[in-house]
Amino acid sequence: MTETLTYRLPWQSSSVYPGAHPGQMIGAGQLFKRHEPLIASPDPRRIDLRASVLDPFSGYRVRVYQQQSSVNVYLLADMSASMAYADKQQTLIRFLLTAAKSAFGYGDKFGFIGCTERIEHRWLLPACQSLGRVSALAKQLEGLTFTGSAKGLQNAVAYLPAERSLVFLLSDCHFPLPQLRALLGSLQAHDVIPLVLWNQDEYAALPNWGLIAFQDMENHATRTLFMRPALRQKIIAVYRQRQHDLKHLFRAFGSEPLFITERYSTQTINRYLQQRVA
Repeated sequence: MTETLTYRLPWQSSSVYPGAHPGQMIGAGQLFKRHEPLIASPDPRRIDLRASVLDPFSGYRVRVYQQQSSVNVYLLADMSASMAYADKQQTLIRFLLTAAKSAFGYGDKFGFIGCTERIEHRWLLPACQSLGRVSALAKQLEGLTFTGSAKGLQNAVAYLPAERSLVFLLSDCHFPLPQLRALLGSLQAHDVIPLVLWNQDEYAALPNWGLIAFQDMENHATRTLFMRPALRQKIIAVYRQRQHDLKHLFRAFGSEPLFITERYSTQTINRYLQQRVA
């Protein structure tokens, strides 16, 4: 059974369609927004007698309420070769299904943008409310071998709507920081939630002694190293510094990243999402 993401928006949606999030529109809602003249909002059921008596122009004043609105939710996914390591690909697919079903449950639309060297049409899903299309996409991803780099991420903004959307960025961020900085700069019109997939076997599970062959999954270059305690600690320190640099960069663009280093857990992501709006 697919679990549910409990996401909330720390901003008001501009969508005219009713939904579950705070909106900029006025309509059916519970939260009082302001008074308006009866001629501007012709609903006599909402006439406020006290405000009408106090109106210096002797007009009728009507109470209007904030409408709960929907939002477009997108999953922007890194599908480069490094995302094929360990269980990263399965985590991507599982999160795809979870995020889509959760969005549909809120009355939101869900879209997907998968990026490798470039953006291919088959890995694009415009915002919709079709669980069947999402399930078909997930099935295609299960049989795919991730290859190449994630350079296509730079062009992802062209496939997002103009209005502010909620964008989950799912990646291991194993690409240069200037590339990430350019990506985040292009996405500033949207609310970006970075989910960074790191598998601890990449660095924490290395032995203290022995010969280890490392391979770059994107260019297939290999290098054999003689592991020793000092080298192991150096590799771990490099990863820690990389994590620090990524956090600093994401925060510079107003986003707090969640590093997923253990088995995928919807509860962990939900705790993180709750902290965003606390």
